[in-house]
Amino acid sequence: MRTAVRDNARLSRFELYVDGDHAGHVQYESRNGQIWLLHTMIDRRFRHARLDTYLVGNVLENLHKRRLSVMPFCPVVRSYLAGHRELTALIPASERSRFRLIPARTPRAY
Repeated sequence: MRTAVRDNARLSRFELYVDGDHAGHVQYESRNGQIWLLHTMIDRRFRHARLDTYLVGNVLENLHKRRLSVMPFCPVVRSYLAGHRELTALIPASERSRFRLIPARTPRAY
């Protein structure tokens, strides 16, 4: 499975492609040097592959390299950040308390 993540600035979204097919995207808005991550969508055909975490991880890495601040309004992005605390530095310090970064629940082993 070949994957690629591209910033489609015209549509304000990071797009995920799997073997050339559009598999999902993260919608965003750019405001005052900040990127507001609004919504993550993965096509039904690809939900079994857990590509949401792959996509969000790539988006955050891209934004980190570009030294852009992140406002994680999307619950999928917030969940990812909760599990990767080192990336919370992408959120402006004055805004961090605004976002509750609660890790996604994992099933208990019995």
